[in-house]
Amino acid sequence: MAQSALSKQIAELEDELGVQLLFRGRSGVTVTEAGKTFYAYAQAVLKQLNDVKTAVRSSPKAIVGSVVLVLGQSVSGALALPLFRAARDRLPGISLHINEELMGNMIEQLRQGRVDLMVFTPLPSHEDIVFQPFVEEELYLLRGPEAVPALPDGSDVDLGFVSKQPLVLPSIQHGFATRAVLAAALEEHELPMKVVAEINSVSVFKSAVEAGMASTVMPYALAAHEVEAGRLRAHRIRPQKVARTLGICYSKHIPLTHAKAAVIELVQNLARDLCAGGEWQGATYIGPAPSTPSASLGSR
Repeated sequence: MAQSALSKQIAELEDELGVQLLFRGRSGVTVTEAGKTFYAYAQAVLKQLNDVKTAVRSSPKAIVGSVVLVLGQSVSGALALPLFRAARDRLPGISLHINEELMGNMIEQLRQGRVDLMVFTPLPSHEDIVFQPFVEEELYLLRGPEAVPALPDGSDVDLGFVSKQPLVLPSIQHGFATRAVLAAALEEHELPMKVVAEINSVSVFKSAVEAGMASTVMPYALAAHEVEAGRLRAHRIRPQKVARTLGICYSKHIPLTHAKAAVIELVQNLARDLCAGGEWQGATYIGPAPSTPSASLGSR
């Protein structure tokens, strides 16, 4: 397209919207904040148009299409690889895109339609988002091998002990599924929380814990490899269990296609198998019973 024609179309679009989308300066063209917002929604609209084309061109019973599923950093260790394998074997007609993200960034993208499904904790203030619970997962106290005071491997700790530990946790903005759960449990028992650092990178805060800089409270699956290698120590919190509920989230205002529904069922069946086989330590399946046999859905 000629530059003059493109410039004319952009100018007409800006006139229609009543805002400036692009800033034209001597050094080039940059996108305004309004332009960034428009671009995000345009991407979502184009994705939904492609979904519509796939839906109407396929037979009513065909399970085909593209699905974008987001897993939080604290969830991907348990689900990402088994889910990829299961989708490849069970849903070959679906192009499944699994993204690992900081969940505080993803809620608006779910509303816009740029993301189809998200595994998250309950969102009580977001009535336009459906939440289907399927797993209750315990949080563990994770410590470095040289942490003081020393504790026997695999021993339990109570919330009083946890409240005295210097902790590294995600920031409040990104700690919905972990930090907020711990904070609620401590508040219920009128105990303080001693946060000495906020880190929003799983690999970085695990390294900090391993180096003995602080402890953390996270799901066991997030650090399973490090625990098995002796680089971290995991302790269940008892008798006051600290647990979170995970569920599938999607927008009420965007059609639930056959492909999306199939991925939801696959996630539920897979989680059920992983919990039953002890492969998802600390997790208990609480979702619906599978409507189809779930053999071979595990991480094998």
